[in-house]
Amino acid sequence: MGQNTSIVNAKNTKPDSQRQNNSLYLLTNLVSKEFKLKYRRSVLGVLWSLLNPLLMMIVMALIFSNIFRFSFDLYPFAVYLILGQTLFAVFQDGTNGAVRSIIDAAPLIKKVHVEKMVFPTEKVLFAVVNFGFSLIAIALVMLYFGMVPSWHIVFVPVLVLLLAAFTLGIAYLVSALTVFFRDIEHLWSVLITVWFYFTPIFWPYDALANNGLSWVFTLVQVNPMYHFVACFRQLVTGYSLPSDLAVTTEFGICAVCAVAALLVGLLVFKKLEKKFILYI
Repeated sequence: MGQNTSIVNAKNTKPDSQRQNNSLYLLTNLVSKEFKLKYRRSVLGVLWSLLNPLLMMIVMALIFSNIFRFSFDLYPFAVYLILGQTLFAVFQDGTNGAVRSIIDAAPLIKKVHVEKMVFPTEKVLFAVVNFGFSLIAIALVMLYFGMVPSWHIVFVPVLVLLLAAFTLGIAYLVSALTVFFRDIEHLWSVLITVWFYFTPIFWPYDALANNGLSWVFTLVQVNPMYHFVACFRQLVTGYSLPSDLAVTTEFGICAVCAVAALLVGLLVFKKLEKKFILYI
């Protein structure tokens, strides 16, 4: 009797295990394919993952340190820029890629039974891997200015994991909703641009309070990406602005945002995925 039960259990668990292995295989192949497609026929190839944040940093540093002349004396403004820019890019690239991930995968979804969450997950994973290359650009900029990273940098992987969870939650949400409401695709491109400018990437957060914009100063505090960016800067440089919260507090806020976004995204995605086949 016990032997028969174990055989039945083995038969029941085998499909689930095989499905998980297939999903993992598909996920790794999709990430690899994403890199090949992005840098196909490019002379520099994956080096663009390094050059892109450097070039953007140079342009933005020239504009905002010379034209708008923000006052920032804590450490080189270029370091402030590239830290915020590269971290926000994980969220921006991951969610932008995820918006159409289900729709673009329609031919495969219609032919093969596959875990649909793989497609937005792959976009976020690709953004995280790309962030790894961007860390080289950050290291080069800090080396150029003679800055030594803080020992707190050992906690950066934890922060990136929280950011990945937060990005996944939003990615699941927008990818699922786009299947039913195609306007989400266009709306998200506008929203993510507003979100970028609403996050202290190229302007010092304290500048708001110093210029009589304290109401915006207060409003920005509810922006989750502000806390991710502020925490990342503190971990890497060891410096904090007068308005910055303690690193432990920032970690707590980031963790709450990550868990909340991931739960909401998963719930919405799981509730809607059975109807995807009718709309893609």
